[in-house]
Amino acid sequence: MTLVPALRRASVAAIFFLGASAAQASVAFHVTVTTERILKPGVKTSLPARATQDSDVVLGEHYLSVRDGKSLTVLDFATRRRHLIDMAASTYDSYSLFDVAGFRRIEIAHRQGMAGALQAGGLQAHVTPPVYEEQALSVPAARRRNALAPHVLDGAVLWSLDGQPLLRLGIAGSPVSNDDATAFAQYLRYTWGGHPLVLKLLADGKRIPADFTLHYEEVGGKVARHFRISAMTVGAPATYSLAAYRPRPLAADAPPLESVLAQAASLPPLGPQAHLALRAEAERLFAADKPFEAFLTMLEDHFSTGELVDKLSPQQIRAMQECQPIHDLTRGLLAKDKEGIADALATVQELRRQTGMAQPVLALFEGNLRAKLGQWPEATALYLQVLQARPQMAAAYQDLGDALLAQFDAPNAWRSWDAGRAMAPSLRQFRKANDLERSLLNDYPAFFAEGTTLPPEGQPSTSRPANSTKTVGSTNLP
Repeated sequence: MTLVPALRRASVAAIFFLGASAAQASVAFHVTVTTERILKPGVKTSLPARATQDSDVVLGEHYLSVRDGKSLTVLDFATRRRHLIDMAASTYDSYSLFDVAGFRRIEIAHRQGMAGALQAGGLQAHVTPPVYEEQALSVPAARRRNALAPHVLDGAVLWSLDGQPLLRLGIAGSPVSNDDATAFAQYLRYTWGGHPLVLKLLADGKRIPADFTLHYEEVGGKVARHFRISAMTVGAPATYSLAAYRPRPLAADAPPLESVLAQAASLPPLGPQAHLALRAEAERLFAADKPFEAFLTMLEDHFSTGELVDKLSPQQIRAMQECQPIHDLTRGLLAKDKEGIADALATVQELRRQTGMAQPVLALFEGNLRAKLGQWPEATALYLQVLQARPQMAAAYQDLGDALLAQFDAPNAWRSWDAGRAMAPSLRQFRKANDLERSLLNDYPAFFAEGTTLPPEGQPSTSRPANSTKTVGSTNLP
């Protein structure tokens, strides 16, 4: 297989939607992936023993695209965005690239925990070797010192780690630049996986192989994926455009999570008048001898606009100091042990009954306490209730994102954090999401081949997401 100087057989993705650029660069190719499964005795699955998938891939300067039928995925490393395009409907959904690495991190930890539970239960035979978990997710399970070991075959090299075969690499291939070889490894990382050492081997090889096989092992048996690269061309477009598509519209029967996140993506930050109005309401409540309600209103102001609760008169401070519900609430929110948190939950629920179940700050605090108890679906429902009533309460999007990530919904977790950070970027609650992104950049730099500089402290790291809960097509991992 050799490179030709023109798009002799350009991918449909390149022709149909990618904008031509004056500075043509990078490569495009067709890939056929044949998956073969060998199940352990007695294991049943709905997955076929053999399946084939064809894709057209473009490796651009700062992006890569993969088209499977009418579905087109674009990974933009300059903006750290992931676009899923429905070419038949001419619509797209947009996500953060951080959600992929974020999900892989919690999934590898989850699989390690499951392996420990199986071992403790005497079910060692059902434990997948860690090297294959790393192969599936492209993230390390632990610090590793040993290296890939080669075994020369007829016309290929079999690369193994800890005695487990990972990559059968054919001799034939096409020489490419360092950047294109790195982009090819990136394509595998985001679609089919590959052990970090395998992907580094391919990236350092300065070529795109004509054929190779990735080996996996699952609880149910062994999996081999055979890759065949064809129709490789140079001159792939250096840029892409979404101009021919529109964000996917919200369905009439969309669930509450989708409705909340879709609305949040289009809401502007609250202006100064919102703070003035909420503070005026707090002053009215103080004057009416309702310090607890005034306290909750000032918290709503802070959670929505980022303004601090300050400039209180001595009389207002004294009224708050003498307010028993404020003491009960703040003491409960500081609880650390399970029993104390359960007591705090009962306190907040009683305060909600006294103040009104629709009170948004108390509903938010009940969600936070349920989250501490691991009651994630109940916490999520409360956060959505708050945001349906107060869609610009920015801090609630941090809590909603935390709950979604705890339930392995990383794409919507980042949509929630991005929405909240766009509304109130300086709000201290978002330091947690910002710190998480910094740790992902530090721990998994290979996932972010381009644009690895974080924005200034407190600024949202990604552009605003379009509405979506669909993640089908974003990964082909086993």
